[in-house]
Amino acid sequence: MAIQRRRKKINKKAESVARSVKERKRRTTHVEFFSSGSTTINMALSGHPEWGWPRARVSNIVGDGSSGKTLLALEAAFWFLKNAKKIKSKIFPRVKTAKVVYNNGEGVMDFPLTKMYGKKFEKAIDWRRSPTIESVGRDYISEVKDLKRGESLLYIIDSWDQFKSVHDTKISDTTDEDMLKGYKLKKQQFAWKFFSEVCDGIDRNSKDATLIVISQTKQKIGVTFGKKKYRTGGDALNFYTHLVPWIREIEKLKKTRKKEMRIYGIHGEIKVDRSKVSKPFRQSEFRLLFDHGLDNVGSMAVYLKKHKYMKWSGISLKDIHAFSVAVEEQGLEKKLSRKVAKIWLSVEEEFEKELNQRKRKSL
Repeated sequence: MAIQRRRKKINKKAESVARSVKERKRRTTHVEFFSSGSTTINMALSGHPEWGWPRARVSNIVGDGSSGKTLLALEAAFWFLKNAKKIKSKIFPRVKTAKVVYNNGEGVMDFPLTKMYGKKFEKAIDWRRSPTIESVGRDYISEVKDLKRGESLLYIIDSWDQFKSVHDTKISDTTDEDMLKGYKLKKQQFAWKFFSEVCDGIDRNSKDATLIVISQTKQKIGVTFGKKKYRTGGDALNFYTHLVPWIREIEKLKKTRKKEMRIYGIHGEIKVDRSKVSKPFRQSEFRLLFDHGLDNVGSMAVYLKKHKYMKWSGISLKDIHAFSVAVEEQGLEKKLSRKVAKIWLSVEEEFEKELNQRKRKSL
């Protein structure tokens, strides 16, 4: 009996060591992704047609008002919930529970979510509205600490600008002494502490927690050189974020029906301003349709037209809507995605060829 107990103890210890080794092997893989819902956006974010947002990292979506920031975040939530349990990860354990927390500073979400994403989606999201930016931080840290093995979290802050600091004071109630102490910088000071702790929490992929922060752009006045727009949040958002795509509206999509012109969507552009997870400064165009969300096929059609394609797979590209309907009816979305990726990667390969001609550094 004593020998059996000893053997059980040894076996348990061996199993524990094996799990530990397996866990370390998982954590040596650099980073994994989940889809944004758009092939063209995925290519800009990660260089892969099926990869978009970096998993267990901090992303910051920056854009003008009504440029599609919230819709990109909602699409991220939809595809995360749809695919999280299907992803074969080399880093994290198999996902048993996928959770999305959407902390909305405005407190309202007026998009027709059921129409866009189905009945289950709206119920699946944990909708919250914290009173201050400090309480947002506590809420996120608490969620991450409570994460168990097999649980995956996507936490969205919409937007960083909407949440005020608990220290915010009306100017009329502020003294000169308060001004000298920098009372207006309390939110920026909090950002340094918060994002530092966030990165500690996901260090070495120890937690399967992804954070997406939305930021609104502001206009610099009297600027003649450099960027004319900026985002609030201070340098912490520059220092600690792993991916920062800026989005802008190129044009509003318009059509005339029954002698009336209506705007039905946005033709936008995404540009990766900062990336620690893939090549930075990649950009692509996309289409957002009201009451629908990201138009993946339409966005790919725009990409093909940019490369002078008149038709693809026998389908004319003259009318993007007709093209999209035909592609979807024939089930050609994946084939089209592979085509777009092939064109995109062929451009990247041209740059790689030039690098390969250069002498490699070695010890």
